[in-house]
Parts: sequence; structure tokens; C-alpha cells
Amino acid sequence: MLIDTHCHLVSDKLKDNLSEILATAKNNGLEKIINIAYDPETIQLGLQQLQLSEMIYLTLGIQPHDAAKFTISEAEIVRTHAKSNKRVVGIGEIGLDAYYTLSPMENQIECFEYFLEMATELKLPIVVHVRETHALVLERIKQFINKGLTGVIHCFTGTLSEAKDFLDCGFFLSFSGIVTFKNSTSLQEVAKIVPENRILIETDSPYLAPVPKRGKINEPGNLKYTCDFIANLRNISSQELATLTKQNAETLFFRLKDNS
Repeated sequence: MLIDTHCHLVSDKLKDNLSEILATAKNNGLEKIINIAYDPETIQLGLQQLQLSEMIYLTLGIQPHDAAKFTISEAEIVRTHAKSNKRVVGIGEIGLDAYYTLSPMENQIECFEYFLEMATELKLPIVVHVRETHALVLERIKQFINKGLTGVIHCFTGTLSEAKDFLDCGFFLSFSGIVTFKNSTSLQEVAKIVPENRILIETDSPYLAPVPKRGKINEPGNLKYTCDFIANLRNISSQELATLTKQNAETLFFRLKDNS
């Protein structure tokens, strides 16, 4: 059974068709889906979507693109639900993005640091967005490692050296459909060497559909293609990789197991 550790059922491209999407996911071997909320509006929608199926879990945060919307009061809504709702399994999507400067970097850093503090206090893992900000993100994560911070670099697309930096911090690396793309040879080399107890897989739906669905709206049911591809890279069976990544997801997002 597969666990999609990062998708956006809250997206306008998915939210109105969830019954069919969830049925397809089950038919394609998915057991659990982590729905990622990333701004004040999707946080409220994500909480509502938990009522639709027991296979849905949730993380809450404000992504770097929306950091200009960051307020303490909005952030504290995350804390309230993370403390009271055991199907909220992590803090995120949070992070830093220097490619799309939709929010000024100073706002991004303020928002990111606030949620790092919160996750550490709540003892919940973080889901981190990194784009052209490896050094900045790493510097801030390192400040909390000795305080027990854990998490995943979602949709990892960095270099082998960057992968090792995050692995050295005890973080997990999650691979999306990008790894299946023909021009992703460097990323494929990273996917081969990530320790078996630190690898996760995701769809990042509705984005980044894997081959052979590339160019279409992505959904959790397509996770099997990424699983098959990475399993082949690592010379193991798809079932072995599915088992590994399921165990890893339940280790990092420990509330997944607590709610089983």
C-alpha cells in the first residue's frame, strides 16, 4: 500500500472531484494521502476535507509564495488545530523560494522561522519547500536540529551534495514525478543513493504528473508510476519500495500510525 506524502486536494483543480479522485487512488494502491494546506484559505478547506475520507490526513502552514499574508493570528490558527486534531500530521508547506518572488524574502524568512519554532514546540515534523534557497533553508533548519526538529524536503530536485546536507540533518527526501522526466538524470542519481530509511514519494498533485501522465492534471492515483520508476532505479521491486516509503512516512508523520 502506498502513501502520497504531499498533494493538494485543496487545489481548485482537484477539490470539486474528490470522490472520483479518492476512488481512483484506492484502486491504484493508495492507503493514505497527506493533503497539504498552504495559506489561510486552504487551511480552512483542508480541515473540512478531513470529513470526506479516513484516508485523508493534513498538514497546515503558509508556503513562501503566500508569506506576505503571514500574520501571527493566522499562524496561531495552525497551532490550535495541530494541537487538537490528531489527523493534522505536520507543519507545512513552509520554506523559502528565490525563484518565484511572489513574497519578499524578508517576509518568507519571518514566516518560515515562526513555523520552525512552532513545529519544534509541538514536536511535529515539517514539510519544506526549497527552491534556489538551499543554503538559507539549511542554515535555519540547523538551528533547531538539537531541539528535535524533523521533517522532509518535499519534491526534492537538488544536487547530490545538497541531498547529503539535508540527510546529515536527519531529514527525509521526497521525490515527485519530476524524477521520471527524461532530463532528470542528475536527480535520478540522487534517488538511487538516498538511504532506504529516508526516502519518501509524493505526487504534489495537481502538479508534476509523472511519465506517462506528464502534461495532465496530476492526482494521488498516479503515485504508482513514480514508485515503479524509482524502484527500477534502485533495483528493487515496486512492492519493496512501497513498503519502505510507507514505513518511512509513518515514522516521520507518526500520527499516521497513531490513527491506523
